[in-house]
Amino acid sequence: MNNSNSVKNTKESKTHKMTEGNPLGTILFFAIPMILSNLFQQLYNVIDTIIVGKRLGTDALAAVGSASSITAVFVQLATGFALGGAIVIAQYFGAGKTDKIWQCMTTSTIFCAGIALVSTIGIWLGAEPILRIVNTPVDIIPIGVTYLRFYFVGCIPIFVYNALNGVYVALGDSRTPLKFLVISSVLNVILDLLFIIAFNGGVRGAALATAISQLIAACMAIADMPKLLSDFKVDKTIGFFDKELLFTMLRLGLPSALQQSIVSVGSVIVQATINGFGEAVIAGSAAATKVVNLATAIPINYSNAYSNYVGQNIGACKEERIWPGLKASFFCCGFISLMMTAVCEIFPNQIIGLFVEKNETDIEQVIAVGAAYIRVVGAFLVVFSVYMLIKATFKGSGDMSWFIMTTLLSFVIRLFLTVCFAKTVGVDIIWWSFCIGWAIALIVAAARYLQGGWRNKSIVR
Repeated sequence: MNNSNSVKNTKESKTHKMTEGNPLGTILFFAIPMILSNLFQQLYNVIDTIIVGKRLGTDALAAVGSASSITAVFVQLATGFALGGAIVIAQYFGAGKTDKIWQCMTTSTIFCAGIALVSTIGIWLGAEPILRIVNTPVDIIPIGVTYLRFYFVGCIPIFVYNALNGVYVALGDSRTPLKFLVISSVLNVILDLLFIIAFNGGVRGAALATAISQLIAACMAIADMPKLLSDFKVDKTIGFFDKELLFTMLRLGLPSALQQSIVSVGSVIVQATINGFGEAVIAGSAAATKVVNLATAIPINYSNAYSNYVGQNIGACKEERIWPGLKASFFCCGFISLMMTAVCEIFPNQIIGLFVEKNETDIEQVIAVGAAYIRVVGAFLVVFSVYMLIKATFKGSGDMSWFIMTTLLSFVIRLFLTVCFAKTVGVDIIWWSFCIGWAIALIVAAARYLQGGWRNKSIVR
């Protein structure tokens, strides 16, 4: 390998190789900042929901909950596109082939910004019809339209930040994104209080607070990116956008983006089913969803860190390090999930009660729905953690067909149970559908892991 392409061994280097050292310590060193980053992100989502519910009432909480299932489609789309670039960069970095990293970053960022622009225009033109399609109650549609349109002011920053965050993750720097998200999360809460309470901005203020904080996070990442990539040679003879690299990233990222979007569209269908049960159920579900997202943030982000560990070791031809890393991750993530399960089982009513005012007429139903949701899903958090870790092995190795298939299997089971049985069995089947989907998909994923076909999917070999 040409030495000009290798990483400089400087104390200032922000990159981190995961191909040496104790697997658990290596993964944790990388995972903890990622977990904290997402926890801050989820925490400000929770605080945002609490402020909306407490200050604007159940109708506003229900409208934001209904709209959030739509925004999730685009957030997952951004994450999926960024994943393609992250996998390519991680494997090239692990193999020491770093000459294309700058161009991977710029190509991914430009493409994601273009997709975001199209998405923003689509939402501003079609917010109301979309909300009607998902069975949103008529009296809260205007609130939902306002929230969607102003939330999507920050769509381009969301896509750009996700693309750049994928570069940080691939190169082993999880601390810098933590700094960005802490700053943007604190700013989001401050702006929430300012726009909603001080300026009486309603849901428009809540959406703008999120959009502005996302813009700040994206700007900080753009400004810091030259420092992150300062160890790598820049070939000034090549452009900022390379079609061949884009096709490689899309081969890995597009299936994931489509899969995540399909899952999110499925979530919209599930939300439409929930919407049919009325505002109280929508509000209880919206509050519980924020809690579940917070509880699942640790296994999701730990598995993302482990995925990068797999990618770098696959690229470095050190597959023997993968099983010890996975086994240690099972114990670490499983223990944390058990603690979260205990919280969800012991304090469900108190947790949901944080989101609503006591003088709301339907508060008992809101709390009952939300508490049932987090109690059921909380009992299966360990299953979810193991499932996510095994799937992460496929993602890191480049075995995207099985990563996508196991994800879609869980989603299809959830969608089938919800659509077919919610009206006859009741709303509780929606919460149980999550857990049944995770359990069945876990069995299939474990079989693929043991079969070992994922070992032959390296991109750089």
